[in-house]
Amino acid sequence: MTPFRSPYTLSLAALYVHLRAALDDLVPLQIQDPSAPDVGALWSPGYGMADPKLTGHFVTLSAYAVLAAQRLGDASLDRQAVLTRAAAAVDSLLVAQHPSGLIDLLSVNYDSAPDTAFTVQQLCTIFELGRVELAADEDGAHLLAKLELFIRRTLPGIATGGFHTPNHRWVMVSAMVQARHCFPDLAQNAELEDGIAAYLAEGIDMDAEGMFIERSIGVYDAVNDRSWLFIAQFGDRPEAVADVARNLALNLRLLHADGTAETGLSHRQDYGTRKVPIGLIDSYLVANYLQPTPDFIAAAHALWQVDATSLETPGWICYGLLKCGDPDPAQPARLPDDYTLWLPDNGIHRVRHGLLSGSFFRGATRMATVTFGRAELTAIKFSQTYFGQFIGRFRGDEMDFAEGRLTMVSQGRANPRRPGYELPLGRPVPHAQWTDALDQRPLRWLPHAVSQLVVDEAADQWGSGFDLHLRTVEGTAGVTAQLAFDFAPGGIWETAETRTQPQAGQVIFLQQGFGSMRYGNDVIRLGPGAAAHGTWQMRDAEPAPDHVRVLVTFLLPVDYSFSLRGYRGLSR
Repeated sequence: MTPFRSPYTLSLAALYVHLRAALDDLVPLQIQDPSAPDVGALWSPGYGMADPKLTGHFVTLSAYAVLAAQRLGDASLDRQAVLTRAAAAVDSLLVAQHPSGLIDLLSVNYDSAPDTAFTVQQLCTIFELGRVELAADEDGAHLLAKLELFIRRTLPGIATGGFHTPNHRWVMVSAMVQARHCFPDLAQNAELEDGIAAYLAEGIDMDAEGMFIERSIGVYDAVNDRSWLFIAQFGDRPEAVADVARNLALNLRLLHADGTAETGLSHRQDYGTRKVPIGLIDSYLVANYLQPTPDFIAAAHALWQVDATSLETPGWICYGLLKCGDPDPAQPARLPDDYTLWLPDNGIHRVRHGLLSGSFFRGATRMATVTFGRAELTAIKFSQTYFGQFIGRFRGDEMDFAEGRLTMVSQGRANPRRPGYELPLGRPVPHAQWTDALDQRPLRWLPHAVSQLVVDEAADQWGSGFDLHLRTVEGTAGVTAQLAFDFAPGGIWETAETRTQPQAGQVIFLQQGFGSMRYGNDVIRLGPGAAAHGTWQMRDAEPAPDHVRVLVTFLLPVDYSFSLRGYRGLSR
């Protein structure tokens, strides 16, 4: 278990500082000109226009600030001014609604049911958390009345408006059941009930290993988990808490030593990124609140402590703290850091031993990623310059873990007509029939580019890591090949003969011996090198313009054993 230290623990008082700062940043963006058609809305610097999504977020943060100030006894917040600005913002939302009741996501989705649902999901929490407190004075009651009107007008569009991506379904159901909880008369609305039932009939999109379809720990797991926790509470689906808990527990084993997430499985925009998934904090808090799980409190503390200084928005964390109270500060903020995890359904093999974190992937050209503390080997890739069409790229079509050994096999069959040469048909092939005639042509076949990678955990005087054996099982002798090690920029490359600080986009050939990439105290060492050719950018090999690439090169056949080790401190 790896402890994370912070000058303060996760609490409403600590979060309140971020909340006030976020609100102060947004206030100057509110359009004040009474003659402006978007008066009261928030002007987006990114879009250069009034943004209903940002406006809804502003309303939510404003209400949270009032509730948090009341609970913390902070008299410095001007409650009347905050609520007045929030009410003006809701007025602009009422103007921004389409006849359907829906609003726009300016970057892509217009008259959008799911994007409206994201906003309604937030706004309904104001009623859940603070209906009594806000209704206690005229300013708060005025805001609640406007919010209720906006929310009610959105519901027909949300119920019937459709979606784009898997997570949208649960945000929409969440918004509908939250609204029904806030306004019980909606239970008599047949259109709303039919919409809820139709989506819930599809069932939660989680597999037996705890993964949602999008496999997005960096973004959409938080969206899914949060939505299903609302559905569990307000949609009469209490069993969903256990489902969410499975995903949250799995995500704890997808974290590197610094708390950043392994995103190599993601089907969404977080793929390949390395960030702390602080968006999960509120789900850890609420899941523990509904079904006590000490590991989840530890996770909330740990994620907060490792990344509180770079908090982008405090909104959902504030919700979790307002709803659940401050998590027990005596709970040690520690995350699992000593395990081997094999998920055959999702095609990932994970290893964590302290600072060492390794992931191996099925069906991806990025065979593996290895981190050791701050040191980051973002990708290992094997490629052959063989007929193009991607058949020379190692993809791990097969993956098996047995008796402590991982075996991956790439079959080289990305194109069903390669590696082969097209032969003549012996008849006319008009221009318009060229494509249709391809499937009719016979082929002269060459061997497929079949390769195997075997991986064993290992440790020696150079630290902990992996011993690997790469060999070509089939192929054509003399084909050029390369094994690429793509490192995050910012490291220092060291060998017995040289020491340099390479830049992103730079290619280094490790021709013999061992080399190390150092990031401060943390080092990843690899080798031995090999140099059968000197091609900087092989045809059809994926480039790495944002990384430092270390190359080991071959001519087929390949039978190459190498090691990866991580260590901290001085060279061994």
